[in-house]
Amino acid sequence: MRFNEIQLLHLAEKALNDNCKRGYLFKRTSDTNKWQLRWFVVYQNLLFYYENDQSTRPSGAIFLEGCYCERLITPGPGKSSASTQVKDFNFFFFRSC
Repeated sequence: MRFNEIQLLHLAEKALNDNCKRGYLFKRTSDTNKWQLRWFVVYQNLLFYYENDQSTRPSGAIFLEGCYCERLITPGPGKSSASTQVKDFNFFFFRSC
């Protein structure tokens, strides 16, 4: 599937105005492999990311077709019971072949 920049910007604008899933996630940079906090918005099968929640132009987009998400729950410090599990979730997107 091909998108030009105008089409992606239009979809990103719709994503910001739509009531869809959004929030802060960490994204690993491709050049230095460091983790950066970014504002993400999921719209249909696209994951847009922005510098912060006030940005109107996306820094990039990830096409989610053929990807899946795995939720990891880590135990809190000291104990491993369900009541002390950390409430933060990490999502990893893997591209299938």
